[in-house]
Amino acid sequence: MTGPSAYEPNPYDVPAYGERTPAGAQRVPQPPPMDRWFTSEQAMGLSASILIGVDTVASWASAWADWNSYGALKSYPGDDAKLAEADLISGSTGIVSALALFAAAVVFIVWLWRVRWNAEMFCRGEHRLTRGWVLGSWICPVVNLWYPKWVVDDIVAASDPRTSPHTVSLRSIPGTRLVWAWWITWVVGLVLGNVAQRSTLDGVPQLGELRTNAVLSSISAVATTAAAVLAMMLIKRINDLQISRPWTPWWAADQAPPPFRSPGS
Repeated sequence: MTGPSAYEPNPYDVPAYGERTPAGAQRVPQPPPMDRWFTSEQAMGLSASILIGVDTVASWASAWADWNSYGALKSYPGDDAKLAEADLISGSTGIVSALALFAAAVVFIVWLWRVRWNAEMFCRGEHRLTRGWVLGSWICPVVNLWYPKWVVDDIVAASDPRTSPHTVSLRSIPGTRLVWAWWITWVVGLVLGNVAQRSTLDGVPQLGELRTNAVLSSISAVATTAAAVLAMMLIKRINDLQISRPWTPWWAADQAPPPFRSPGS
C-alpha cells in the first residue's frame, strides 16, 4: 500500500543511512534530517489554483480597463469627466489585479514550500537551491527569471516515483515539458505586463501610447491565462506524484538502481 495512511512509523526508529544494526542488538534511534513528516498538500494546491484563476480574471479586467481608457481619450478628447471616469476604472482594476496577484502568490509559495519539504524527504538528492530560495527566487531581481523554475524542476524530480530515493543530485534529471511551458508563458506575461504598466507612468499618456498599452495588456492577459492553466496542471501533477509515491523517507528506503527515465517526460 502507498499513501498517507499506509506508512507512518516513528521516523526516529530507523538506522542512520548506511548503518548496519547487528543481529540481536537493540536499535538506537537516529534523528531524521528534518523535523516534520510527510503531508498531503492537495487542499493547499486547490486553494492556490482557485486564486490563480481569480488573478487571471483580474488580468483580463485590467486589459479591458486599458482599452476603455484608450476609447475614452479617442472618443472624448476634451471631456474631463469621461477621462476621469476612465482613469478611476483603470486605477480600481489595477488595485484589484495587484491584490489578486499577491493573494495567489502567497498561497502558491506556501504550497511550494510544503511540497519542497516532502520532496526532500522522498529523495536525498541535492537541490540546486536551498530551501530559502523557494521564497527568495521570486522576489530577487534578475534571478527571478529562472530560479523559480529550478526550484520547481527539482521538486518534480524528487517527487517522481521513478527517481531513486538515494539519487545524489537532482541537477542531472531533465526538466519536464510542462514546467518549461508554464515558465515561458509566465515570464512572457510578466514582462509584457510590466512594460504596459510603466508606459502609463511616463507623464500624460497620448492616444497612441494608450493603444500600445492596451495591446500589450491584452497579450499579457493571454500569456497569463496560458500560464495559469499550466500552473494548475503543474500543481495537480506534483500533488499526484507525491500521493502516488510511498511515504517512506529516503533514509529508510532500500537502495536500488533508479528505473529508466525518458528525457523530458
